[in-house]
Amino acid sequence: MTPIKRVSLGACLAAILLLAACAPAPLGQGIRGLVLLGPNCPVMQEGVPCPDTPYQVQLAVTTLEETQVIKTFWSRPDGTFEVTLPVGEYAIRSAEQGGLPYCASEQPVVVVAGAMTEIRVLCDTGIR
Repeated sequence: MTPIKRVSLGACLAAILLLAACAPAPLGQGIRGLVLLGPNCPVMQEGVPCPDTPYQVQLAVTTLEETQVIKTFWSRPDGTFEVTLPVGEYAIRSAEQGGLPYCASEQPVVVVAGAMTEIRVLCDTGIR
């Protein structure tokens, strides 16, 4: 008969936590998208492209009426972002208000259970 080895409760818990950390994270819900800055040329000319460019900026997720900030976050240098949020309707705008560039989502953003809503946030340079 082989002897029974005792394993401490701490060792078992450590193994369980290690396995849980290796498991893939569940899909989130919230908003992900791209922030674009434009216009970037002082004079727009027909036939001369002047595309909007990806932009890193601090944004605020607000209530639909923009009366309460729910969460602030930064877009990455390539303009992409992802923010987790509860189910609901939101607006996104520049975290700092009162200056240029000013950023805002094109329309209200609806977050549904278990899904990421894809959007674009446009930032206006004020160049005309």
